Amino acid sequence: MAQTFYETLALAAFALLGLWWVVVAERRREWAALPYRRRQAYTVSLYFTLTGIMSLVSLISTAHPALWRLAFGISAALGAVEIVLSLAYVNAEPRRERRIQWLLSLTLPLYLVILAVAIHSSLAHDIGVHLKPLETEAVVVSLLLFLGINYGWLLFMEPAYPGAEAEE
Repeated sequence: MAQTFYETLALAAFALLGLWWVVVAERRREWAALPYRRRQAYTVSLYFTLTGIMSLVSLISTAHPALWRLAFGISAALGAVEIVLSLAYVNAEPRRERRIQWLLSLTLPLYLVILAVAIHSSLAHDIGVHLKPLETEAVVVSLLLFLGINYGWLLFMEPAYPGAEAEE
């Protein structure tokens, strides 16, 4: 069952990454002038990229748990660092974008849980959750992807800026 889940998740993550790049290309002129928008666009790309990478590695490492644990750990650490950096720069954003940026604060604990399970694979079982490590990671990665999709949607639906409209 985990195999089918991660196959589907990898396909979905990379398909969403491709669609996100279309959005970025469409809004490039507007977003290129705004450093916080460039960071936000990159953060959304990481949501999809890291989810896809974790899923792919889980498929090839069923016989070697150290491999998926390493991939999940590195991916979660990279994601957490990006979230922390994004949150550190939240004050540089105009007020209306801050509510979008705060969605990021919900994802930091998810990255940390992924990292914790990668380091200590029996963590879920130790706290009374009777799931295998890859099943635990599947639940958390699904939540992460859900938040990434919503973050991307909110950025995409943000109205154009007057400065960007004047350039066209």
